[in-house]
Amino acid sequence: METINLSKNQEKAIQRSADTLLSGGVVIFPTDTVYGIGALPTFPSAINQIFKLKNRPTEMPLPLLLSEAKQISSVSSYRSPTMDHLTEMFWPGPLTLIVPDVMPAISKSLNGQETIAVRCPNHDFVRELVTKTGPVATTSANLHGKPTALTLTEIAQSFEAVELGIDDGECDHGTASTILDLTKPNPEILRQGPISETTISQILEKQK
Repeated sequence: METINLSKNQEKAIQRSADTLLSGGVVIFPTDTVYGIGALPTFPSAINQIFKLKNRPTEMPLPLLLSEAKQISSVSSYRSPTMDHLTEMFWPGPLTLIVPDVMPAISKSLNGQETIAVRCPNHDFVRELVTKTGPVATTSANLHGKPTALTLTEIAQSFEAVELGIDDGECDHGTASTILDLTKPNPEILRQGPISETTISQILEKQK
């Protein structure tokens, strides 16, 4: 695995990451929660490699990282005042939203799924990268069911086959994002994370 220190060479880290992803490769990079392992959904072989490296069940689709809320329109035609309010309050940040109505090209490349999980991370490197490449299919850089390491050095031991790793020291939260399902009549939290259920409930209550 080629490793680039983000703090010492951000421009090189972004360009090499973009080049690797756009050529169908896999990259491990820091986010505002944990280190992620990602590939472009337009390269099924790269997506399959992520599943194999992680030992992740194929019925667990990968979420997409976005550069901004407007980029949702590139993966789903779903719109709602609730979604707009949540993205305004919590993006960029550790909140993943599950939305319906996936664009056909995205659905086909991600095992025909009918819903898609999207997030805009509060990390300048990731957002600049995704601006260059388009949405990146990403999951935490750990073996499925195992704790997520906080540093690239720990992660690299299990993911030596990955082409590129971006080192940014220890991630801020060390906890995966909160997941909120917007496909239900009432939004439902599927995974607790840095943003609590109480906080989300208070925000949604004020919207009514």
